[in-house]
Amino acid sequence: MVTMRSRFYKKGDMVFISHLDLIRVFERAIRRAGIPVAYTQGFNPHPIMAFATALGIGVASEGEYIDIQLSDDMDSELFMSSLNSVLPDGLKIIRSKKISNKAKSLMSIVCSSIYLVKLKTKRLLNETDIKQYIEVLIDREVIIELKQKKQKRGHRNKKPEFREINIRPFIRDIELFSLDEHEILLKMHLAAGSRENLKPEVVVDKLYELAGLPIEQYETRIKRLDLFADIEDKFMTSLDEDVWNV
Repeated sequence: MVTMRSRFYKKGDMVFISHLDLIRVFERAIRRAGIPVAYTQGFNPHPIMAFATALGIGVASEGEYIDIQLSDDMDSELFMSSLNSVLPDGLKIIRSKKISNKAKSLMSIVCSSIYLVKLKTKRLLNETDIKQYIEVLIDREVIIELKQKKQKRGHRNKKPEFREINIRPFIRDIELFSLDEHEILLKMHLAAGSRENLKPEVVVDKLYELAGLPIEQYETRIKRLDLFADIEDKFMTSLDEDVWNV
């Protein structure tokens, strides 16, 4: 068995498909490309593949990752070109590498993500103004977000219950990336992965509600730049070999 780890982008019309639909797109592409993929056992076998983390609908990305297990060895360049020839516009493999079978899963190593968030302000602001709004938020020790508890089977009709979560530790950094009249671009480094996860949309809401940033809330555009693992206080991508040996 060989595992091929790939980085791909998701943009254009593809940002509007769900994560479940994305899985189906890759399954079809693998079959059409003739990739020698390994399958699960049982009555309904599926290609063995895993994504780093789900991406929200409407969010573009330059740095998504997928592991695909192969039943036979295959050249990484041939693998990449074969898949790209059948993937729809808006999805493209950027880089592929064979990884060690002992490597940890994508979901277990990803810990953070960097986003570019485009916002439209209700009035003209200068750089100093924007940085002050950001500081108002990140200077807080506690930022509470309500998260709905998962309901047990057989209790689907019960009134939903919520718990309070302090999301401040999930915000690594927020900085002003660019400013053009009413349009501002923020760079956000946020927790991501199976252990801790924070959506940039939530941070935008807190900038509006708690810091008072005067923005048009429903004109937000988000792009993920990359996903990272934290190895000995160094941020690395899932294609860095040091990540595989953790």
